[in-house]
Amino acid sequence: MRIVHLSDIHVWRYTFNPLRILNKRAIGMAGLVLRRARKFRLERLRAVVDRVLSLDADHILITGDLTTTALTAEFRDARSALADLLVDPARATVIPGNHDRYTTGSVRRQHFETWFGDFGPSRTYPWLRPLDDHTAILGLDATRSHISATGRLPSDQLAAARALVEDADRHPERLIIACHYPVAAPPTYAAELDHKRMKNAPEVRSWLAGIGPHLFCCGHVHAAWAFVPPDVPNQLCLNAGAPLLRDRTGLRPPGFLEIVLHDRDVSVIHHAWSGTEWTMKPLWQDPQFFPPDAISAEVSQHVETGP
Repeated sequence: MRIVHLSDIHVWRYTFNPLRILNKRAIGMAGLVLRRARKFRLERLRAVVDRVLSLDADHILITGDLTTTALTAEFRDARSALADLLVDPARATVIPGNHDRYTTGSVRRQHFETWFGDFGPSRTYPWLRPLDDHTAILGLDATRSHISATGRLPSDQLAAARALVEDADRHPERLIIACHYPVAAPPTYAAELDHKRMKNAPEVRSWLAGIGPHLFCCGHVHAAWAFVPPDVPNQLCLNAGAPLLRDRTGLRPPGFLEIVLHDRDVSVIHHAWSGTEWTMKPLWQDPQFFPPDAISAEVSQHVETGP
């Protein structure tokens, strides 16, 4: 099974509505004027979509922040730009990021659900979505409308997620958790995550440490990574980075992840735009990530031939 993991696209629109001058969006718009419009290159989005299409993935996973300030126009533009990736709701999963819940009004009017709610089994979280006989995505939503970028996984949602995973009849052999917020970051990005972290991440990590091998697909920090958190040794944490990021340092090349699952094996490749061409960098390869008795042999033409 081949999965493309995207995150933090950050479609943006300028707006200056005097009726909104005192709300959070005004703060966000000021930041956009100063840096977001220079930081995210919307003109490159078509090239990203074409690159993803060329991989002929079995499933597309987008882990939030499709927009910047949750404007209706931003959601409309994002849905239109990603239309070729979202033809079949059965082959695409989209969860919200904190920027998609940017204001209380956008949450109350369910802007994210209006434009992307069809790309999940339920509009309330958590949910468990089977991808095949062996693989399922557990969707979590730790976003909230808040003056800061921090999040929190509600206690009732965490309890329900525990119940889903503990149900032996529903627990998948290959579990993928989709959540915009990482529960941990590599040392290079730990300080950056700290000021916009999931507030109850220690509690969530404690739970995740006991559920067996799983992938944790996230975003929020605009850097691609694949690492195992020391206190969640059965988790492979995958951050897709930001595909439209203007990276002047060369340290955060914009792109997305290609995840290939075959029997017990997990491999992860970062597709990145160098400024002149697409590059492919292997981030992870583990032929025995999932338990040995979990998965019967499967044949995947995608895995055998590659893109």
